[in-house]
Amino acid sequence: MNTKLKVAFLASLILNVLLIGILVGQLPNRLTKNPSRKERMEQALKNLPEPVQTQFRSKLEQMRQVVKPLREQIRMARDDIMRILITEPFDQAAYDRQVDTMNDLRVQGNKKMADIIKDLANELPSEYRNVLATILKRPPSLK
Repeated sequence: MNTKLKVAFLASLILNVLLIGILVGQLPNRLTKNPSRKERMEQALKNLPEPVQTQFRSKLEQMRQVVKPLREQIRMARDDIMRILITEPFDQAAYDRQVDTMNDLRVQGNKKMADIIKDLANELPSEYRNVLATILKRPPSLK
């Protein structure tokens, strides 16, 4: 076997061992992955009567529809921020204005979502508000 082929074979072998090590090292994280918010919501809703499930789903869809335009505006503001960052010369005032705009949009979205959640919570008995809190709770982080 010539020298170049031996080096190529050895390099390939080393890369494959590293790749296998990385994949095996990531396996425990993938196995203990927390369920998504949607999966947690579906699991929590299964324990509720059908009319309450429908009410939850309706309010959550309403929340998505109310916030959707704001999310698009936030995305556009973020794109503008990136454009300002790469433009020469850097315009600090424009950057600050755009960051303020994006933050204001986020506050508006949070306020609208909070109002919808408040309306839903006001309509529900306490045992169903517990389910609402479970759905809205952030999952524990993987460490």
